[in-house]
Amino acid sequence: MTIQKKRCNRANYGGKRKRTKYIVVHYTSNHGDTAKNNADYFARERIKVSAHFFVDEKEIWSSVPENYVAWHCGAKRYRHPKCRNANSIGVEICMNDRAGEIRMDSIEHAAQLVHKLMKRYQIPVENVIRHYDVTGKMCPAWMVQDNTLWRVFHEKIEEEPTLHYRYYEDMPKWAKPTVAKLVKKGFLKGEGEGVLNLSEEALKLLIINDRAGCYGE
Repeated sequence: MTIQKKRCNRANYGGKRKRTKYIVVHYTSNHGDTAKNNADYFARERIKVSAHFFVDEKEIWSSVPENYVAWHCGAKRYRHPKCRNANSIGVEICMNDRAGEIRMDSIEHAAQLVHKLMKRYQIPVENVIRHYDVTGKMCPAWMVQDNTLWRVFHEKIEEEPTLHYRYYEDMPKWAKPTVAKLVKKGFLKGEGEGVLNLSEEALKLLIINDRAGCYGE
């Protein structure tokens, strides 16, 4: 999993965090935005709001350093008795496409990131919660309005994710020569717009076939 970094404007987040007990899931609520759009905005503007990560279907951008307090779920009144900015990591999902519909690939990508963070900080699944659960704000709205979508997300973060490489740039070095050959020959077309979406197992099989001479020179 590739995580790119663009540091948030220092005016938008707090000091070092002493403990990490929760992961709070948000959505950006914008239509058709990207993780990089958001990372750029929070690096540029002074708005006293922030999140640790922004995720879309293609990329993950780190904004606030993981060991610092992001201002992502603060409130005057709380629904949750314990979760606060000081003990949580905030993950913002670019969830709406340009028509305002759900981008399921962004949700899938965010689930992979959250699973990784859970393992790193030994956070149990019940401590992965929505912004709504902390403060009552309708965020992420899709996962508040449709509790089934939230349950599906929770199921995904409990599973060990199968590695999928959507884009050539994301693939490991050992796979790139074979993939480049197959794309050039027209054997591998993917899903359009550069999306190849190959699992690690599929990549290994393609390489075995390539070494066996199945695809020519």
